Amino acid sequence: MRKIFVLLASLGLVITGALFPVSAQASTACDNAWHNATSGYFYAYDYINCGGYLGKSNGNDANWGNSSGGFQGTDNNRAHSLLHKGTSGMAVMVFNGFNHSGNWSCVKKSEYYVSNLNDDSLAGGAGSSGASNTISSHKWVSTSSCGTSFLH
Repeated sequence: MRKIFVLLASLGLVITGALFPVSAQASTACDNAWHNATSGYFYAYDYINCGGYLGKSNGNDANWGNSSGGFQGTDNNRAHSLLHKGTSGMAVMVFNGFNHSGNWSCVKKSEYYVSNLNDDSLAGGAGSSGASNTISSHKWVSTSSCGTSFLH
């Protein structure tokens, strides 16, 4: 009888972890950011959990380090979290190189946000690389263009 109780308790913890995979703090902070975000835009943040706003863009930005577009100057290679509040249904493909080059991954509209890029990596270029502090450009693409490379 005791083994059944332990088994049921363990199963309950596994189910709870599957239903609520992010911490309450991350969920609350990014949920709040998502609800306050302007529809039609892609956002990047300097800190995990959607803190430290870097910029937003409703179009493509081939160089986060220049002085034009939604991301500028010191925004290059600083993102630790991302938020997708697009309205077109398209995904946002992020790259570690300028001009939409290098390793990449995507954020689907249905994902809403990526609260901690430290947990993710970019692929599709030469090998793979960590996603945190590496994003230099982005573009809006059809979800099918992303294959299976999605940030979570």
